[in-house]
Amino acid sequence: MTALMRVRELRVEFDTSGGVVTAVDGASFEVAAGETVALLGESGSGKSVTAQAVMGIVPKPAGRIAGGSITYDGRDLLTPGAAKGLRGREIAMVFQDPLSSLNPVFRVGAQIGEMFRRHRGASRREARAAALELMKRVGIPAASKRLDDYPHQFSGGMRQRVMIAMALALSPRLLIADEPTTALDVTVQAQIMDLLARLQAEEGMSLVLITHDLGVVADVADRVVLMYAGRVVETGPIREVYEHSGHPYTAGLMGSVPVLDGARDRLTPIQGSPPDLLSLPTGCSFHPRCHYADPLCTTDQPNLRPLPTPPPQHQAACHHPEGVLNHAP
Repeated sequence: MTALMRVRELRVEFDTSGGVVTAVDGASFEVAAGETVALLGESGSGKSVTAQAVMGIVPKPAGRIAGGSITYDGRDLLTPGAAKGLRGREIAMVFQDPLSSLNPVFRVGAQIGEMFRRHRGASRREARAAALELMKRVGIPAASKRLDDYPHQFSGGMRQRVMIAMALALSPRLLIADEPTTALDVTVQAQIMDLLARLQAEEGMSLVLITHDLGVVADVADRVVLMYAGRVVETGPIREVYEHSGHPYTAGLMGSVPVLDGARDRLTPIQGSPPDLLSLPTGCSFHPRCHYADPLCTTDQPNLRPLPTPPPQHQAACHHPEGVLNHAP
């Protein structure tokens, strides 16, 4: 498939009181037209910062893109002003907390309609009608009656639907959803994921899902990109990664996920904590938490490479993938 967006060796740094933090360290991946890719990892792994870099909204002056490239449909997004020109029209984003993203003093219909007024030159009446259609499309009940409600009058799930409606207003070709189901109950999580999958299929758009929850994207994503301490440690088709994990971090995440069929008697948590980005360990950043680590892992940082078994698109940054493949839960 033809890549719509390519991220290559992306490096994002932040100045802090303790020194320079490298939040994204050489991340590379791509998203094909019409494809759904999940960015997975624990908090602090660099997922959201990667999305901010794509959108051109890395917080300044503390943050900066220190290296690498991001291209969208052949255009360099790191050229000054390039991302701004594409935001909303070509690339849209659904943020993690809809309550903080929506303006509390404006009615929901007006906030959705503003997208059409600002970018399409629509009249107030036209924008209101377009907002109503979008609210119906994303499954907000009694949409005509809720146009004039304020964000605090919506439940968490309904607010997330409003955010999705705003993101879809200009029919983007790429939608990035950053933790779209955080703080929602399991039933509402499933509804939001089903909604995103349906809209993605109807629009034919590409979708990037950012989450720490492997179960949320299991039935939605085509490929996954696992990040740890700012680096991509495993990537590949979702079924291959889930069923034949090639990195101990991925295997550990899979071992800590409950299963309904009773095949696993106990959950196996990953020991230890993610590293301090100000003082990363030498070699593989995961080695202090890894059962397979040896002296090589403590001195040499592994790069992504194909696993011993097909398909070649399944890659892991590990010196001992055979051991992980043979013993992964």
